[in-house]
Amino acid sequence: MTSTHFLESRKSREAISNFFAYIVLFILSIPFFLPLLWLVSTALKTPTQVYQSPPVWIPNPVRLQNFIDAFNVAPFGRFAVNTMITTLIPMIGEIFISAMVGFSFARVRWPGRDKIFGICLAMMLLPGIVTFIPTFIIFSKLHWVNTFWPFIVPGFFGVPIYIFMFRQFMLTLPRELDEAARIDGASTFQIFTKVILPLLGPILATVAILSFMGHWNDFFGPMIYLQKPNLKTLILGLAFFESAMTGTGGSYSLLTSSRIHLLMAITLIIDLPCILLFIFFQKYFVRDVVFSGIKG
Repeated sequence: MTSTHFLESRKSREAISNFFAYIVLFILSIPFFLPLLWLVSTALKTPTQVYQSPPVWIPNPVRLQNFIDAFNVAPFGRFAVNTMITTLIPMIGEIFISAMVGFSFARVRWPGRDKIFGICLAMMLLPGIVTFIPTFIIFSKLHWVNTFWPFIVPGFFGVPIYIFMFRQFMLTLPRELDEAARIDGASTFQIFTKVILPLLGPILATVAILSFMGHWNDFFGPMIYLQKPNLKTLILGLAFFESAMTGTGGSYSLLTSSRIHLLMAITLIIDLPCILLFIFFQKYFVRDVVFSGIKG
């Protein structure tokens, strides 16, 4: 067999193998996609189509008015503004501060660096719920309950898992970059901002995805700290929406169980930013999660 025939035969085997692999992955993904497809389908249905048997998967007609009606049931506009405040500002702080701390662990030599990094790793193993009560006591003493400060301030102290990811990524960058910049007279901070930071695009995108999703979908924190109705976030607003459908939503109890299409519509609106963010940046997410374990 010539080398050309061997290569063609190998490519054919790889193509067949990839085809069956995609088929298996598609079959395994069905249980995960069906709830999402049902969510989208229900959000676009008329009330009479929701409970039809057999189920209607393709709405006819498509009712986009559901999204407007659902958004007007509660002050979701105000909830959206509150969610952006508790998501974007902490995300910016977590990204920049965690990158700086990761840089100090990966590229700067200072006494006790490895021991402090070990403590940082140990903090990754500590569940947040363990420190929640003392943290709540501190914030209540500072009169930060019913404000956005409990969500904003901690983000500017860095997050251990993000620090670890930044450190691991920076270890893959050649140290000759730092040495060349230092020869040219750059300070440590200039090396970070002008040399290293521009090379962190993939890991920045990964941390941004994780931070955004974590804050956007946070329910427990806002439920504890944001008790005033005008401070609620979208996730809390969704809980109000659901309780309204069962008649326990106070001033919002205007819905009945026959209006589940509105619940699905507002749920889709809330989930859409996270879905789109992951779709557009998933290649960075997958690659840098792998990179985070390359070097110790």
